[in-house]
Amino acid sequence: MTGTSRETASSRKKRDVTLITLAGFALVALLVAAGEPDNVFLRGAQRPRSVLNIAHAGAASLAPQNTLAAGRKALQAGADLWGVDVRLTRDGDFVLMHDATLERTTNVADVFPDRPSWRVEDFTVSELKELDAGSWFVATDPFGRIESGEVPEDEREAYVGEKIPTLAEALEFTRRHDWRIDIEVKAASDVPAEEIAVKLVALIEQTGTQDRVLVSSFDHRLLAAIERLGSGIPIGVLVIVAPWNPIEYLEALGADVYAPSPVGFTPDLVARLGALGFGVHLWTYNDERQMRRFAVMEGVSGIYTDFPQRLEPVLVELFGAKAGGG
Repeated sequence: MTGTSRETASSRKKRDVTLITLAGFALVALLVAAGEPDNVFLRGAQRPRSVLNIAHAGAASLAPQNTLAAGRKALQAGADLWGVDVRLTRDGDFVLMHDATLERTTNVADVFPDRPSWRVEDFTVSELKELDAGSWFVATDPFGRIESGEVPEDEREAYVGEKIPTLAEALEFTRRHDWRIDIEVKAASDVPAEEIAVKLVALIEQTGTQDRVLVSSFDHRLLAAIERLGSGIPIGVLVIVAPWNPIEYLEALGADVYAPSPVGFTPDLVARLGALGFGVHLWTYNDERQMRRFAVMEGVSGIYTDFPQRLEPVLVELFGAKAGGG
């Protein structure tokens, strides 16, 4: 009787082990069939390299910021993606523009001298397309790259008359070049966050760029609205200073990426976030010593820079050449 019981228990144990093993194989098969998440910005997704080279407003040191020219230069420099600033126009379209007003980076004062406001949101897309968004860069040389000789004469000449791109044009550029983009959405004074979210998600889906996009913002109401739409588009939380409880805050928002200013993180926080699968994108670093310091910090997964041409060789030296396809 005792021998029979022992054999029965042994058989049961073997059967249980077999079932657990088969279940494990089945789970692996399902994961393989499903593949990795399509969008590398999703929380827990596998990234193409240890630290992403994020071209801030395109290669802003080499070309007029937030233009297709800046995107082309960033792509040539080896950036993994470009980050762009986006605002709504009066007729409800999205265009690339950092400032709330147009006078710093366009010739709006010459083209529309009598307009009572030069706010982006007071202009239509067709009106914005009349502006020169490139000459200011040539005239001011904001990063000294023209003076250094890094921007050749033919490129300087080509920048004169550069147009303000629509977000649709930027997304098409990104898709055509098999690239990625971080869309930083600026708040609009008279448009609810929910309305902006619906418009933005619709545009991303229409352009078929869901797997190439991260949407980030300082307006966390907008990010929450995007998350509620259930589109699966990853969201990045931009902050100056860290929230009271960063991990709980990000999880409550359904965030995928944390993007803090230089005073918005500590090495310990970054390491904890990285261990939990969050992306951590630090901004904005142009000094090579800082690039090296933060690239090897545990948990950092991306660095924004105006100098992607400077960051790229640093990353290659530290981590090796990135895998084909970026």
